[in-house]
Amino acid sequence: MEDFVGAVHMVRVIDAWVERLDLAALGFARSRPAATGRPPYAPDDLLRLYLYGYWNRIRSSRALERECRRNVEVMFLVRQLVFDHKTIADFRKDNGKPLQAACAAFVQFVRGEGLLGLEEAVVAIDGSKFKASAAAGTVVDEAAAAARRERLAERIAQYLAQMDERDSAEAGAEDPQAEQLAAALSKLLHQDRVLAAAQAAIQAKTEAQAQAPVSEPIKPQAGLTDPDAVALRGGLAGYNVQQAVDSDSKLIVAHEVTQQGNDHRSLAPMAAAAQAALGAESLTVVADTGYMNGEQAQRCEDAGITPVVPMQQTASTRGEDLYPKSAFVYDPATDSYRCPAGELLNRFKRSRSRQTDTYGTDACDACALKANCTSGRRRTIARSWFAAAAERADQRARANRHWMRLRAETAEHPFGLLKAILAGGFLVRGLAKVRGEMALAVLVVNLRRAMNLMGIAKMIERLNTEPLAAG
Repeated sequence: MEDFVGAVHMVRVIDAWVERLDLAALGFARSRPAATGRPPYAPDDLLRLYLYGYWNRIRSSRALERECRRNVEVMFLVRQLVFDHKTIADFRKDNGKPLQAACAAFVQFVRGEGLLGLEEAVVAIDGSKFKASAAAGTVVDEAAAAARRERLAERIAQYLAQMDERDSAEAGAEDPQAEQLAAALSKLLHQDRVLAAAQAAIQAKTEAQAQAPVSEPIKPQAGLTDPDAVALRGGLAGYNVQQAVDSDSKLIVAHEVTQQGNDHRSLAPMAAAAQAALGAESLTVVADTGYMNGEQAQRCEDAGITPVVPMQQTASTRGEDLYPKSAFVYDPATDSYRCPAGELLNRFKRSRSRQTDTYGTDACDACALKANCTSGRRRTIARSWFAAAAERADQRARANRHWMRLRAETAEHPFGLLKAILAGGFLVRGLAKVRGEMALAVLVVNLRRAMNLMGIAKMIERLNTEPLAAG
């Protein structure tokens, strides 16, 4: 096999990287064979196979099995072993967390090689939706599950009635349709059990949210095919994938698979994950308007992270002829707003559940500009407790257009690569397994990027220097 693979070849990068890892410390199953019994396939060979497969957009376990028989590059990587497709599929299914650990270990390797911008580091954060291994209609909420069970109950009752009629009309005689009716009834009963389990899962999520309330609760859902998939915008059953990309190297330094329908609460967690991966005391994070959240911006600032996030410019819901909220100027010294007529709006209500203050004035009745301000009795302004942090993040973004251009050119290209690798969506089901598959794809993207930055020969040399410590 050495004669078919050149000394400077991408498969040698994969081989050197896997050889460097301490797979047992990372948590890979069967890393140390038992003293008795037939030894299992080594996880390092299966990891090499998967890295090569995802690198070349070959993800099916049956397709990877075929490659073991006919692809000389794969034969070189796996030492001419031929795995059964079930063995290949089980490795990906059973090693979700170890695959995440291997992906994080590579970030530490490139950090040690000086590829990441550690001083005055800038990270771009972005999110994208990926399809789950499930159809859109398989994700239900409490109302949808109850409605489906009600319809199923009617159909089950109809089938039972038909079976009773046949039993009474043709007692003792063979009925060629009896087996068909029984099979159809069995399927309906199975669907009802699946929906009942989904309702129980939704109830558990509802109770968990009641015990730990948040400012923006997520409507509990459950998947009938993939139990952890959620309904996303555009009729998609899938997951929301977050990533943080270093602006200098374009390497993905942190990523996460979430079940949130939007990016509104992902800024601070992703910024903190990037900060930990880079080992940076201070960090600048750039994101688009979908991440604007004053509470998240404040959490970033408290951690020494500078958020640069523009506010979304929305049309006024009060009518085109009425003053927008931006026409009211807030004065932090007096904790009040100044309206276009020069009157002060003072705080008169505080909501701890929504973490907002409401401001108003009694001068609206006699105001000459009231017709341009409100159609109600008086105009009120709501202000979040974290509005100051949101305004600072917005001002940074608008003071220099460079930030948004940097965000686009940094964060969007890696997602394009991930979409190409995971074309058609995830192949595994369940959040833990999906996170493992995403980590595998991110690791491949980072391997390719690092190879382009360092060169194949130098990267192989550096990977062969010493084993990598776990974690």
